[in-house]
Amino acid sequence: MSRAIKHRSLLLSVLTFITVILAVHFIWGWNTLLSFWKAIPTQHILAFTLLYWFSYLVRSYRISTYFQSSTIRLPTKIVLPLVIKQTFWANLLPAKAGEISFPILMKRAFATPYSHSVPALLVLRLFDAYVLASIAVALICYTQFSYLTWIWLTLAIFIPLSGTFLRKHFIWLTYRYRKYKKARFVWQILTNIPSTYGKLLKISALSWLNWGVKILLFAALLASMTPFTLDQTTFGALFGEVSGMLPSLPGGFGSYEAAVSFGLMSNGADSDIITKAELVAAAVNSHFFILFNSIFGAIIVFMLPARSTTLEKNYDN
Repeated sequence: MSRAIKHRSLLLSVLTFITVILAVHFIWGWNTLLSFWKAIPTQHILAFTLLYWFSYLVRSYRISTYFQSSTIRLPTKIVLPLVIKQTFWANLLPAKAGEISFPILMKRAFATPYSHSVPALLVLRLFDAYVLASIAVALICYTQFSYLTWIWLTLAIFIPLSGTFLRKHFIWLTYRYRKYKKARFVWQILTNIPSTYGKLLKISALSWLNWGVKILLFAALLASMTPFTLDQTTFGALFGEVSGMLPSLPGGFGSYEAAVSFGLMSNGADSDIITKAELVAAAVNSHFFILFNSIFGAIIVFMLPARSTTLEKNYDN
């Protein structure tokens, strides 16, 4: 990354941080939002922050594992700044435009061609969508048939292994029709699915660990700000994370709060216990926890020397 781009990125992250602070002051007021945090013990806030940054490490290790081969090694400590930057851009730009930053950052940091990184991003996002959908099914089972929950979760972890078997057959089929653009695109995605059961299981396990930690974290955070129990706030945390996978306004403002509030109300949030204003305020606080960690992480990374966040690698096209 050139020095000019690095300085612009740092300036943008600082300006975003200041903008968020001013927005809170003029729209909600810091006293209103901070009153929620004052009720949470400091050690709990520290634990929430550490869990959030642990999810960064898990995602970084997942990317390292995904791209690792006999000729390519991407150290997790080098991938970590990339994940922090990509999360920052994903949170900042509207309509999931920030996702485009992943292949660009991979190109700059590791000289990864777009023909590798773009299909890789789609494969990893498919894993994310699958895990979130599986967790949603597990939560629904838990409310109706609790004994089926663990059976479903055990099966769900191993279901992606079928991808290795199906991959071979679909690769051959799409290759036959490679003269068509759509077939070529599907072929590129299929060839980027891990070809071994061990690697696929490892990526699947890391995906489950990442989302399990994040949903537990935000469920606990919401439970700390509301009179609800952890099992009641889990739906709110899940809906909030699902909203992050969908196109939205810059920063996810509005959609995240609506998703969290809907998740809480759909799981029996009683208006006699908490008002709608307090419910939305808790969702806003949860959202700001994400944004502040994202912006703070970006500021740190953009201040690092360029050579500490890049590693030149040769890829065969």
